Amino acid sequence: MSATRASFEVQVQKEGRWIADIVLDREDDARSAAARLFADRKCEGVRIFRNWLRSDQTIVETQIFCETRVIKENEKLRIGMVDAIPPKCDSDEDYYGFASRQFMNRIFRAYCDKIFVTPTEILHDFKEFKRLQDTETLMSSAVDRVAFLQTQDTDQDPKERKEQVFKAIGRISARSRKVEKVKLPKPGASLSELLRSVPAKEDTSDYLTMVSLTRDLLTNRSWLGKLDRLLDLAAEETDPNAIVMLDGVISDVLMSNVLQDILGQQSNLARAIIRMFDLADGKFPPDISDAASTVAKLNAILASGLYPRSKTSIIDRAHRQIRSVTPLCRDGADKELIEFQKIIHRVLTPVWFISGPDTAEALTSRHTRLVIQGGVAGRKAAILWTFLAMPDMATGVIYLSELVLSQYAEEHTEDMSRKFHEVLKQKSLDEFCEPGLSMRDRLSRATNAYRALAPTPFPDQVKDRVLVHIDAIIDKFLVEEEIIEKMDHNDSSLRERAQRLVQFCAAGVLPPQGKSVDRTRTRILNLLRQPNFDARFIEGLDDPTVAQETLRDFHQLLVKAGFG
Repeated sequence: MSATRASFEVQVQKEGRWIADIVLDREDDARSAAARLFADRKCEGVRIFRNWLRSDQTIVETQIFCETRVIKENEKLRIGMVDAIPPKCDSDEDYYGFASRQFMNRIFRAYCDKIFVTPTEILHDFKEFKRLQDTETLMSSAVDRVAFLQTQDTDQDPKERKEQVFKAIGRISARSRKVEKVKLPKPGASLSELLRSVPAKEDTSDYLTMVSLTRDLLTNRSWLGKLDRLLDLAAEETDPNAIVMLDGVISDVLMSNVLQDILGQQSNLARAIIRMFDLADGKFPPDISDAASTVAKLNAILASGLYPRSKTSIIDRAHRQIRSVTPLCRDGADKELIEFQKIIHRVLTPVWFISGPDTAEALTSRHTRLVIQGGVAGRKAAILWTFLAMPDMATGVIYLSELVLSQYAEEHTEDMSRKFHEVLKQKSLDEFCEPGLSMRDRLSRATNAYRALAPTPFPDQVKDRVLVHIDAIIDKFLVEEEIIEKMDHNDSSLRERAQRLVQFCAAGVLPPQGKSVDRTRTRILNLLRQPNFDARFIEGLDDPTVAQETLRDFHQLLVKAGFG
């Protein structure tokens, strides 16, 4: 090996971050330097990268050594304060599931970030499982918390639940210890290939595949390093089972502090939250991140729609930031409200909020930080101010329809119902919907409000009155703007008139029932009932094949529009 072609960079870990310490020409010297640095008991970790200069002047970076440890400081590692009831694991396999690992990520967040390890790695590697058990009182404190949350307001004794969880922990530990010495093939460029090559003797092939992947990930004690490795595996993966497995592990990593490395420096918390939602949609601009290549790969898998748990992890993190006490910006209350409204616009999809009731609840929780009152009065005020912060009354209806499906419903359904009085004051579509929207977007937003409200558990007498009012606003707009007449103009051919009307009816811009849709359907039926409709519909189409295809497409459109 030529000294001019290779160099060895030694990095040290301080306060959870890796920092370059020295670059040497010889591997032996680098390992000696790493040993000296790690001899300091305050050193959290050391690692060595071999940098190889290729003939095309690009550098290939390979990690060849890594060792980390938990530094016992005066301040003990503590479990995260989790109040949400964790999912109850009734079988051992449930403990490996996504919901269980989500909870582990929250309750062991400080520990996981300290040593760069995911719940998946803890569950599938005996040494990591044992290390967590031996770290102060983390495991026992977590089990106490789980037992308390899962048995409150139930007949089960917390001690009984603790015993059940500890027995499961013992079985999980024994399972990982049993395969600790089993030789397994190493992950190559494809997880599906590894799945096929793992001999299912000591356990299932899925479990052993995760053990092999865990061993591979544990050689890299950095979040970006783990994420890059997983994204490389995901890039070309097509096997559904392998994709589900990768999605779970990637979601684990995305619950860590890796998002800070991806997002980089943002102007304020509101901007960071918006960028999290961009990332969840696979639309984060790579050029504004220091981890541009990682972002590009992450965008690709998230945009594909094949990695829903990874997307959920990012959205969940964004929700927690919305709920946090940290100011969205530090430029005063007026600016805070402006930033809050920017977040509202970002989480709105054409139909509802990006994550339904969870998003509505997070937005409301943020407003509880902005009002003076506390308790029930504070939550009541937060609902009012969040409702008023919506861009228009149509979005306000969507917000209330989502919020009533959240934990706020238990105490505040009546408070939410009262907000509909404001909706009933809107006399036109222009008042009901945000200014500047196109005709189609106004109709769509009003109809989406109708569709969101219809299945909710609001009292029928309240709900029905609002639904009738929304439909009346839409119908009034159709009449005043002569929308139906313009589409059914006599100057156009029967085919053009019928196609326009049916396309309009099938576009989903009208409520599923009520005056507005009845008006449109009646006009369509009047056309369909004309004598020799099919023959008149294809008049002017000289090619018989084209005529039959056009007529067939129209009948398919009729079915889509609900005309059977």
